[in-house]
Amino acid sequence: MEKTQKFWQFQMVKNSTTSAELLLYGSIGASWWDEEAVSPKEFAKELKALGNVQEITVRINSNGGDVFAGQTIYSLLKSHQAKITVYIDGLAASIASVIAMVGDTVIMPKNAMLMIHNPWCYSMGNANDFRKLADDLDKIRETSLAVYQEKSNLEKEKIIELLDGETWLTAEEALAYGFIDQIDQIQVAASVQTDVLFMNGQKFDLTQFKKRPQILEASIKNQSEGEEEMTLEELKAKYPELYQVAYGEGVKAEKARFQGLQQLETPGCEEILNKARFETGQNAAEVSMEIVAALKEQMQKGGGGQSKIVALYDDAKHLDQVPPAPMPMDAKSKEVKERNEAAAKMAQAANKKRGVN
Repeated sequence: MEKTQKFWQFQMVKNSTTSAELLLYGSIGASWWDEEAVSPKEFAKELKALGNVQEITVRINSNGGDVFAGQTIYSLLKSHQAKITVYIDGLAASIASVIAMVGDTVIMPKNAMLMIHNPWCYSMGNANDFRKLADDLDKIRETSLAVYQEKSNLEKEKIIELLDGETWLTAEEALAYGFIDQIDQIQVAASVQTDVLFMNGQKFDLTQFKKRPQILEASIKNQSEGEEEMTLEELKAKYPELYQVAYGEGVKAEKARFQGLQQLETPGCEEILNKARFETGQNAAEVSMEIVAALKEQMQKGGGGQSKIVALYDDAKHLDQVPPAPMPMDAKSKEVKERNEAAAKMAQAANKKRGVN
């Protein structure tokens, strides 16, 4: 069985021997306890291998996952000597929000989200099994409660209220409750499409939660309605580095798009390709089916009841029955003369070798 891919990544900060970074993007602890999967021991081993680092930056963009995996990560980082700074790069939900609490300093962009709720699980069994499971979930909640309370200094009853309500918190609310220490004024890319949340390049399924992040939806709507679109010149003046990256990537992508469309050049499809080039912005993959449909229509509705393609085929299919054009006499005579001269030379050489004059 192939080993499960790790859900974390450690690396040393460039040009530093005392600072490291931990990346936690996506689900926490998938298949954590499987025999062939990555294990808590492997995480601990990699953390130890960093050596005597003094600072660890933890970057989180996660919808949560396995509660025991998250608790293990929290405990290992909590007991480490390094100063820990946590950046919530988009979303810290469920057990990922517990891990975020390990930071000596926790920083959120202004439109990032923190979500806390009670632990839950899938299960099967009889009534006794479910009674025990309920007790186990209560005990698991106590560990999360302790972590949230240590970071925020909120009353236990208030935290329980937030957990029971499956609460989505903005950066401002998280700061007010004491779950984070600082708001970064930059904004991450965020959008909600039906039951999918896109945060800073990560895709999260919202159907796993009881509630949707209504605050985020309202925030995105207000931004789109309240902010004027920035012109290219304004972008270049205000964010020159971003402009250079965006411009370079845009030129590269547009060049590739035009090259792809050029490969589809087909007689009778010029209008489709020009429309894609200069109006719709479609790429080769999107336009290919339109071209196939157009060619099919040509075959069905061509001139005289036949398409241009069929007509060309009919014109050419008898060519193999046409005899070759006769060779001009002067060319034929020259070819025969050269052939005879070559044969004479070969005969002369053979006779000489045999001693015949």
